[in-house]
Amino acid sequence: FAKDHYNDYEKKSAAWSKSKSFEENLKSFDTCNPGRSFDESVDLTKALSNHYDPELAKAKLAEVHNWLTKDATLSEEEKVKLGWKQAYNLTTWEEFPGDDLCMSGVILRRMGIKSSGGNIEDAVKEAKVMRGIVRKSSLLSLED
Repeated sequence: FAKDHYNDYEKKSAAWSKSKSFEENLKSFDTCNPGRSFDESVDLTKALSNHYDPELAKAKLAEVHNWLTKDATLSEEEKVKLGWKQAYNLTTWEEFPGDDLCMSGVILRRMGIKSSGGNIEDAVKEAKVMRGIVRKSSLLSLED
C-alpha cells in the first residue's frame, strides 16, 4: 500500500518543473494532497532548519525513498533484516476489474445493500454496525 501510494508522489515529482514557480507547479497537483517524492537535488536546508538533526532527517528521507521507489525490490530476507512483518493489506479494491473505485458503491457494499461476494457472515456483521452508526447519527441530527 505504501509503495503504491508513494509511486503517485513519484509521478507528481516527475511532472515538477524547476523552471516554473512553486505556485505554477502546484496548479497541476491534486488539491487534496499536493506532496512530492524525495528528490536529493532539492536543498532541504531551510525546510529542516529547526529540526534537531537535519542530516539524519535527510538520510532517513533518502532511505525510505529507496525502499518505496517504483524500481525498488526487497527480498523477504531483506524485509526480515529490516524488522518488517506482513501486515493487513490496505490496498483498495476495484468494484470490477478495470473500473475506477466508486465511493458510493463501496459504502453501499459496506452497509450490505450491494453484494460484493466474499465472506457473507463478516459482511452482515459489518453492515449491522454501519447501519447502527447511520441510525445513531440520524437521530442525533434530529435532536438538534
